[in-house]
Amino acid sequence: MARPWKPHDFNSVYERYICQDEMLFGGRDYHLRYRSRYKECTRRFAALAPPHPVDVLEVGGGQLAVVCAKLWNDPAAAADLPGPHLSYMAKQGVETFHWNLCKSDAPFTKKFDFVFFSEVIEHLPIPGYLVLERLRKVLRPGGVIICTTPNLYRLRNVVFMALGRKIFDYFRYPDDDTALLHVLEYSRDHLEWQFKKAGFAKYRVEYSYMHHLPTNPLYRPLALLGYPLHLVPRWRDYLVATAYAPADTE
Repeated sequence: MARPWKPHDFNSVYERYICQDEMLFGGRDYHLRYRSRYKECTRRFAALAPPHPVDVLEVGGGQLAVVCAKLWNDPAAAADLPGPHLSYMAKQGVETFHWNLCKSDAPFTKKFDFVFFSEVIEHLPIPGYLVLERLRKVLRPGGVIICTTPNLYRLRNVVFMALGRKIFDYFRYPDDDTALLHVLEYSRDHLEWQFKKAGFAKYRVEYSYMHHLPTNPLYRPLALLGYPLHLVPRWRDYLVATAYAPADTE
């Protein structure tokens, strides 16, 4: 039985706890711009989670962990590179961990029922399946991961390639705990293969359109003109993956 989904409650929690400059990552403006993505991830979680609280981990900024804790009292945790945003998470009652996905396994195994992995995998300069395998091991048997990442074939990339503009950061191994920009983006088939290689029992990758406008005002008219083209699934901005750990994980 899924949890009731109440958009008004999400909006209230998101405004109160996430749209704060203490959150960094661009502060309030960033979180207002990308509200649709956080909202869609939370809606999908509500459709999959049981009515009772479950152990939730977000690998990344921690925003979705805070939302789950405030909306449903889920025991929530956030794991990321060191930074002041984790201090903010801790103030909201979220357990925090320092974890460099590129370098090591998690400091725990079979601890969580759900993992959020939103807009992270495209920043990691190692094969995606290595990271996903590490995440699979933190899930309890039958646990679920919700992963979002930009679609390689999104219209923005098509336009940038046509104009000869740089799409990705240089593909390099990070020398320290400094995050990279996008070094790799996935097609749907490529991402499905990564989940299969990582040992997930069941997985599905969908095209998704979550509306927001480009930060560069010069590109906003083009984005508005190109809006009808998102009816073609292949050109939508995001991939959303849902995958399940095997019932008898190692």
